[in-house]
This record gives sequence, C-alpha cells and structure tokens, in this order.
Amino acid sequence: MAPPPPSPPSVMFRTVLLLLRVLTAAFLVITVALVSTNTVTLDIQGTSIKMHFNDVYAYRYMLAAAVIGLGYAVVQLVFTISQFATGTIHPFNYLFSFYGDKIISYLLATGSAAGFGVSKDLKDTYLALIDFDSTDPVDNFFSKGYASASLLLFAFVSLAVLSVFSSLVLSKRPIQVS
Repeated sequence: MAPPPPSPPSVMFRTVLLLLRVLTAAFLVITVALVSTNTVTLDIQGTSIKMHFNDVYAYRYMLAAAVIGLGYAVVQLVFTISQFATGTIHPFNYLFSFYGDKIISYLLATGSAAGFGVSKDLKDTYLALIDFDSTDPVDNFFSKGYASASLLLFAFVSLAVLSVFSSLVLSKRPIQVS
C-alpha cells in the first residue's frame, strides 16, 4: 500500500512564503532602479566628465544579479500565488524552489559583496585623488551604490530564509522511487 500523500503546507506557512517572495521582489525592484539610474557629472578644472553605473564593472554585475534575481522572484511569486489560490503544489515546484533559492541567493550575495567592495575602494580613491568633500556628487554616486548593495543584501537574506523554508518543505516529502 502506498503511503498517503503529504498534506499541503498550512495557510500561515503559505502566507509567510508569499510575503517573503513579495519582499524579495520589492528589494530587487528598488535595487534595479537605484543602480540603473546612478550617474554623476564631475566638473574637474573646467572639464565635464559624466560617470554612469556601467563604467564600474562591479555595478554592472550587481545590476545583472538583481535583474536575474528579479526574474526568478517574479516566477516564484507566480508559483506561490498559484499555490496559495489552489492549495496544491506541483511536485516540480519543490525541487525548483529548493535549488533555485540556493543558486539565486548566492548570486545576490556575491552581487552585494561586489557592490560594497567597489563602493568603498573607489570612493576612497576618488576622494583622495580629486580632493572632494562629502557633499560632492562623487559621494552621492557611491552612496547610491552602497544603498543598492544594501538592498541587494536584504534581498539575499529574505531569499536565504525562503531557502531554509524550501529545504524544510522538501525534507518532509517522501522519497518516491520509480
């Protein structure tokens, strides 16, 4: 006799998953907006220099990580809303959530670390070479970098919590040998 199918997660558990998915997506949307609009115009001895986020490779990586994470978050949000509405979970979604949450959370963590590192190093270098003070546009440019790296870190944390939850849900599933 086959074991009975596992019961779907409780409504409270599904609500927490939904809220964490929405929170992750919100952090990533704000990160994408901040990074992609980050520009500064410097006036150095009469020469105007415009610096964009894409002039800094780590900011490009941070934006790519946030966009990929946002795509994943939207897909998982659709799955979670479907699961919440129907009360059933497709078996494929267990493994997709388990592995996807882990892979994307690592991507977000490395994007955040790259953003923090380059913001610190380049800000110190620019301020030492060009002799700006903290009210200048360079400081605002790198402060936006810090803010977007922080939001990416918050997205990582919420996705890491979701990863723990997906591990718990997967561990309660019976192993089916075919």
